[in-house]
Amino acid sequence: MKKIFAFSVFLLFFVSSVSAEIIINQQPNPVYNYGDGITIPVTVKSATFGTLRMNLVCNGIDANFYTNGYRGAGEEIHNGFLIFDRVSVANPGLCRIRVNLNAESATTSDFKISNAININFLTNKTEYNPGETVLVDGTATKENGQSADGFVDLLFVSFNSSQNLTYKSTLNNGFFSASFVLPKDTKADKYILSLNAYEKNADNETINAGFATYGIHVNQVPTNLEIVRESSEVDPEQSLRIKAILRDQTGEKIPSTVVMSLVDNFNEIRGQMEKPTDEFWEYPIVYNEAPAKWNVIAISEGVTGESDFTVKEREIADIKIINSTLVVINKGNVPYNESLTVKIDYEPVKIAVFLGIDEMRKYSLKAPDGEYYVEVLENGEAHASETISLTGKAVSVEEASKSLSLTTYPVAWVFVVLVLGFVFAMVLRKGYQRSFFGYMTAPRKDKIVPVKMSLSKKENLALKSRNRAELSLSLKGDKESSSLVLLKIKNVDDIKGGEAEKVLQNAIDVAEDNKAIAYISEGYGNIMFILAPITTRTFKNEKAAIEIAQKINNSLQKYNHLAKIKIDYGISLNSGDLVVRKDGNILKFMSFGNSMNHSKKVASLANGEILLTEEARQRVFADRPVDRQTRNGFDVYVLKEPKFKGDASKFIDNFKRRLEKDKY
Repeated sequence: MKKIFAFSVFLLFFVSSVSAEIIINQQPNPVYNYGDGITIPVTVKSATFGTLRMNLVCNGIDANFYTNGYRGAGEEIHNGFLIFDRVSVANPGLCRIRVNLNAESATTSDFKISNAININFLTNKTEYNPGETVLVDGTATKENGQSADGFVDLLFVSFNSSQNLTYKSTLNNGFFSASFVLPKDTKADKYILSLNAYEKNADNETINAGFATYGIHVNQVPTNLEIVRESSEVDPEQSLRIKAILRDQTGEKIPSTVVMSLVDNFNEIRGQMEKPTDEFWEYPIVYNEAPAKWNVIAISEGVTGESDFTVKEREIADIKIINSTLVVINKGNVPYNESLTVKIDYEPVKIAVFLGIDEMRKYSLKAPDGEYYVEVLENGEAHASETISLTGKAVSVEEASKSLSLTTYPVAWVFVVLVLGFVFAMVLRKGYQRSFFGYMTAPRKDKIVPVKMSLSKKENLALKSRNRAELSLSLKGDKESSSLVLLKIKNVDDIKGGEAEKVLQNAIDVAEDNKAIAYISEGYGNIMFILAPITTRTFKNEKAAIEIAQKINNSLQKYNHLAKIKIDYGISLNSGDLVVRKDGNILKFMSFGNSMNHSKKVASLANGEILLTEEARQRVFADRPVDRQTRNGFDVYVLKEPKFKGDASKFIDNFKRRLEKDKY
C-alpha cells in the first residue's frame, strides 16, 4: 500500500515536470485604441496541469489580466480577453502579451496602443465675409483605422482674444459638420479655427482625442460711406469742401474711388466729381447762387452715403464812386434792400436802395461847384469814399435815369434837338426815306438766308442759315444769360470748298436743330452759335451747348481723318450775358462784358478739341466733370466723361424721386 502511494506521488511529480509547449494561435493587430478589446487564443500541446497566466507588458511594466488553473492536453483556451483603458494601460505605447504556464511561456508580437484620432477636413472654402456662415466638414478616424464616434469642439479665435467663440457638434461614424456665423464686426484678417475631436467612456472620461487647425481669411467689406464737410453752411463766393470716407465692418478706412454729386433744391445735379476717397473736393459757390438747401450724394463700391448743406443768404452790394456818380451793384444772392447815407462834405443825404440780384443803379452826386469829400455809409459803416469835383446848385443825390430833365439842362436839350433836326434834313435831301421804307415793307419770313463770305481771293463760298444773328454796338433789349459755342477755323485760306464746306454747313445745321442761332464773322474764321433763352425758351442751355460742341467736334475729327487738307480748328464753350432782341428771324445781340473775347481766346487755344472758359465751367459741372489746364497763362477746362462704379445714376435718380415725394 505504501508502495502504491509512493508511486502515485512520483507519477504526479513526473507529469507536472514534463515540458508543456504553449502556442499562441492568433497574433494581435498592429494598433489598438483605448476602448478596444483583445482576445488571445492559446493551445497547450502537452498533457499537464498548473496555473495559466497572461500579462500585458507595456513600456517595461507587467500587468496581469488573466490567471486560471489548467489541467489538460492539446486544448485551445479563449479566455484571455482584455479591454484597453487607463487602468490597464496608463500611457500609450508599444506593448506585448506574455503567456506563462509553469515554467513555459510564449509572447505575442509587438502592437501599439494609441489614444490618437486623425482629422481630415473636407471643406475647401477659406474666404469669408463678416456675418457669413462658416461651415467646417470633415472625417475623424482613430489610429486603428476605425471611425470615431464622439464629439467635436470648434474654437474660433477672434482679433480680440476676450471674444473667443467655441462651437460644439457631434462625431458620428467618423463624420463631423460644425458651423457658426461670423460676427458682423469681425476685423479683416487671417484666423485659425482649432478643432478638437474626442471620444469618452462610460465614466465620461476622454479616452481618444485628435486636434487639427484650419485657416480662414475674413474679407474687408465696405459697410459705410461717411461724407465729411468742413461746414454745414457755405457763403456765396466760397468753396464747399467735402470728401467721402469708405469704411469697413470695423470702421477702418478702405482706399477706393467715389463719385460725389451735388443736387440743388430743384433736384438738378449741379456738380459731379470722381475722386479718391478721403480726398477733399472743392466746389465753388458762385456769388449770386440762391440761398437753398443742397444735398450731397456719394457712391463707392456699391455703398451710398448722403448729407446736406445750406447756401447762406448774403445781402451785399458793390458800392463805388466814379467821378460824380455813385454806382451800386447787387453782388449778393438776395435782393438788396438797404438805406445808404451819402455824406457830401459831411452833409448826410439818405437814399433807399432796392436792387434785384445782379441789378445795378447809378446816382448823380451834385453840389455847388467845388471839391468835396464824399463818403457812403451802410448801417454806419463806410463802404466808399473819394474827394471829387461836383457841380450843381445844391447838395443832392438823384438816380441817374431821373437826373437828366429839361428843366435841369435846358441848353443841352436845345443842342440835342438841333443835331437831330440837322440829321433829319440830310436824310430827306439824299432820298434815304424811300429805300428805308421799301426795306421795311418787304420783309422775308421763314426763308433760308444765304450768308456769303469770302473764303479766299480765288473762290467765294456760301453757308446757309435758317436764322442768323447780327452784332450790334448799341442795342436796347433784354439782358439774358446765354451759352456760346464758338468754332474757330485757323486755316481759312487753305480750305477751298467741296467737302470742307459741307462739313461747316453740317455744323450750322446741327446747331440750328438744337435751337442755336449762328453768327459768322471774319469769313469762316469764327462761327459762333448762340443759345439764348429768347430763342430756346429755357434758361438751362448748358447741356444743349455741350451736345452741339461734341457733335461738331466729332464731325470735324471724322473729316480730318480722311481729308488730305485738314481743317485746323478749335471749339470753345462759354457762358455769359448778352443784350438780345428778336427782329423777325434775325437775333440782334450785343456782348455784355468780355463774353465774346473770352470765347475767341479759348477757341484759339484749342487744338482740335473742346475747351471751356471759367464761366462755362461753373455751369457745366452739373452735367460733366472737367480737368483744369493752363495754356499761355490762361486757365481753360477740358471736358471728360463721368465714371461710375456701380449703378450710380440709378441711385441718384431714385434719390431725386425721393426728394420730390418729401415735398408733398
